[in-house]
Amino acid sequence: MTIGSNLSLRLAAILLIGFILLQLLIAVVALPASSDAIPSYGLPRPEEAAAIADALDRAPPAQREALVEAFDGGLYSLRLARALPARWRSSDELEDLARRYRSAARGRAVSVDGRRPRLSRWIGDDVRPARFLAPIRVAIGLREGEILLLTSQPSDELRAYLQGRAMIGALGALALLGVLMLAVRQTTRPLGALSRGVRRFADHLDASDLPVTGPREVRQLAMAFNDMKAQIRALITERTRVLGAIAHDLRTYMTRLRLRAEFIDDAGHRDRAVRDLDEMTALVNDTLFLADRDTAPPTRPERVLLGPTLGEIVDAHIEFGDSVTLLSVPEDLAVTATPLALRRVLDNLIANGLRHGTCVTVAAQAHGAAVDIVVEDDGPGVPAEALSRLGVPFQRFDPSRSRETGGAGLGLAIVRALAGRDRAEVFFEQRAPNGLRVVLRYPRPCS
Repeated sequence: MTIGSNLSLRLAAILLIGFILLQLLIAVVALPASSDAIPSYGLPRPEEAAAIADALDRAPPAQREALVEAFDGGLYSLRLARALPARWRSSDELEDLARRYRSAARGRAVSVDGRRPRLSRWIGDDVRPARFLAPIRVAIGLREGEILLLTSQPSDELRAYLQGRAMIGALGALALLGVLMLAVRQTTRPLGALSRGVRRFADHLDASDLPVTGPREVRQLAMAFNDMKAQIRALITERTRVLGAIAHDLRTYMTRLRLRAEFIDDAGHRDRAVRDLDEMTALVNDTLFLADRDTAPPTRPERVLLGPTLGEIVDAHIEFGDSVTLLSVPEDLAVTATPLALRRVLDNLIANGLRHGTCVTVAAQAHGAAVDIVVEDDGPGVPAEALSRLGVPFQRFDPSRSRETGGAGLGLAIVRALAGRDRAEVFFEQRAPNGLRVVLRYPRPCS
């Protein structure tokens, strides 16, 4: 999960970045500014350094260390040395700074050097003010051979104080970040509930209304969604009621026509008329089923053993003379499905395969946490570009199909609808060398 894909993380990142930028701005504004036109680089001014050296020279030797400790305590540190430490690097800018200190020191020996920054490859090694990680050091000679070392680093006491403040600031920042994350999570939680409610409504129209909680905008969105859901449910209910009334009237007239067809003297015309009426009745029933599937009560899937179930379905087709073969199924292989829905799905797939081919093969196998039921036929198959549209109502991809081959493009749509209500997936594939391969992926029962 990336930051860009999660609203809570995105808001927390925005707040955290804003907090960091604010701290950087405070640090930049709080940096000590030199009163001279020339920067001090975190060191005392040359005149101040010369005054400190003069004061040390006038002080008795026993009091010099105490005097150094008194001067030490700001953004630069002081100490006395008997010998000049190993030199750091030098540069034209540091030599210019050394000339300023020599001019103020009035004849004292002065040297200036600087440590190369560890990140000089990225930030450069130019001398900059308040560069604590790459300090500048000024060495001023005193009488009796001692050397005063001024380093542009905070004194030990100040560094300890700054470290303590930094630790407190870090802990405070972490606590603030935790509070911000909690606040953002509480703010975005209603959006998560809204998303889950939308998914429930997509699965079934009778899903409960969304809770009207959270910020005002989220409450208004939840109320608008609940109103929209009620209107959609009312429209679909009205559609189903109208289709049911039409189907009832059509069945009445088709029943009358079916009875009257029996009085047709010509046997050929009588058989064709009866077949047409039977197809019209099946079409009306399938259309009404598809229209009613959204308002039907929720299904109650259960554990279904595939061996006996598939055997019964295949044996029923064999009794009518259909060429259907069932491959070996493990005895304990089961799926979670509605038994009647599973039977109708397989009956539709077998009938579809026999309508376009001469034989059908049924198999079942475990597929991780699911079970695949595979139905294959040896018909002409479906064009590759049309596979994604299989299962759409009234889609027919065989231009040669006529009433003799039957079908109105609703069989596979019913398969998708029934399988979807049981949380199963349907895949349509080309079968080699020819034919259609349908894979039903049902969830396995919890052990």
